[in-house]
Amino acid sequence: MSRPLHVERHFFNQREAAEYCGYSTAKFRQFAKEYDIPKCGPNRDRYRKVDLDSFMACPGDFFNPLRVRKAGFVPVEV
Repeated sequence: MSRPLHVERHFFNQREAAEYCGYSTAKFRQFAKEYDIPKCGPNRDRYRKVDLDSFMACPGDFFNPLRVRKAGFVPVEV
């Protein structure tokens, strides 16, 4: 019995997720740092298709302002 030619994927690595979303790998890596896009898998290195679809539909829901640091950011010691 032969395998189907097109099997729908539910999990993507970073390169595949970038391609799925229509970004370069570098740009997607930047988004992954600035936004809380959930990661899955034992090594936390996979992205679920459902999460990527939600991110593309409304990226503001995933934005985390605490993760974005401006150039020259120096943490204050208390």
